[in-house]
Amino acid sequence: MAGLLLLGTLAPTAPNARASGQVNGIAGTIERTVTIFEDSQLSSDVRCMVTDGPCIAFGASGIALRLNGFTISGPADPPAICAPNSAVPEDGIAVVGQSNVAILGPGRVQTFRRHGVFLSQSENVTVRQITSGHNCFSGLQMSGVSYSDVEENISAGNAIASGPSPCGGTCLTNSHNNRIRWNVYSGNGSVEPANNDFGIGLVGSSSDNLIEENIIGGNTNGVLLQANARGNLIRRNTIVGNPPAQVSATFGAAVGADIMNLAPASANTFEDNVCFTYAGEPPDPC
Repeated sequence: MAGLLLLGTLAPTAPNARASGQVNGIAGTIERTVTIFEDSQLSSDVRCMVTDGPCIAFGASGIALRLNGFTISGPADPPAICAPNSAVPEDGIAVVGQSNVAILGPGRVQTFRRHGVFLSQSENVTVRQITSGHNCFSGLQMSGVSYSDVEENISAGNAIASGPSPCGGTCLTNSHNNRIRWNVYSGNGSVEPANNDFGIGLVGSSSDNLIEENIIGGNTNGVLLQANARGNLIRRNTIVGNPPAQVSATFGAAVGADIMNLAPASANTFEDNVCFTYAGEPPDPC
């Protein structure tokens, strides 16, 4: 056979499943992590019931997962049924310790107890045309990721249950030399217990990333830069309406901003963005 057809519940005797999906795809209800070692694809919508692990994990470098217009859904109903903290690895798609891999849409990753897509300690990853929505933590979490491209994605309604963890549409934590371009971010983040959420976040020591030509509106913060973010270029983005008017009216004008910059004034570069509100060291780039 050219591939393994994964339909229905995975066999309980296997710790994971090896998937080769270019002819036969990943489909149906998944109760144990599906680990792919070759180019793979969805052949229908997937309902994921995995606990304490991701739904689909990359087990090799140099491969791609194609969603083919289908949806991967987790068991959460945010803010209900969410992971108690950011250490519980219940993500939709996970890439850990790999290089030269791709997650390609169109397709949707939604309602996972932690992140929709989780990238960690990886390089040269492409995430393109994925819609991540209503995940409890970030739509896309990048931790220790470098030289990767995040393009033409939509992130909406994520991070409603992330608590003290800074989360949102796309979160770059200690990640460097990545390009975040041509994405749409809307409605991500919660103001409670404290508004450290965002459309795009540069967290920890994230450096030398390009944030370019994204549309970022209706998030609790549009772009958030933590104190140690350095050398990032935020250019030609439309960053408006963060947070939404009703959030500002309810919680006060200072609850969030289009650009929330906690780094020193000269640590990062802002060029030709459209924005209204700014919080941080002058000069105001809006």
